[in-house]
Amino acid sequence: MIAVFKTNVSSDSELNEISPLLNSRFKEIKWNIDLWDSDKILRVDSPRDWTKEITALFNSIGLRCVNLEIFHSEPF
Repeated sequence: MIAVFKTNVSSDSELNEISPLLNSRFKEIKWNIDLWDSDKILRVDSPRDWTKEITALFNSIGLRCVNLEIFHSEPF
């Protein structure tokens, strides 16, 4: 599953704040934030839907994170 979020992460310092939290709480996900995109897109690749937990994590440190879309893929 790929989840796409709009965030308000706008600086390296905010990215450095959220990075260790995402890495420690969601060990099985792959993620990235595109700071050059106007919507500061967070893409999450995971076998599970963590939308609510990721949104809550961002909100808990004063950042915004809104789910835009989820893509599901069929197993090979």
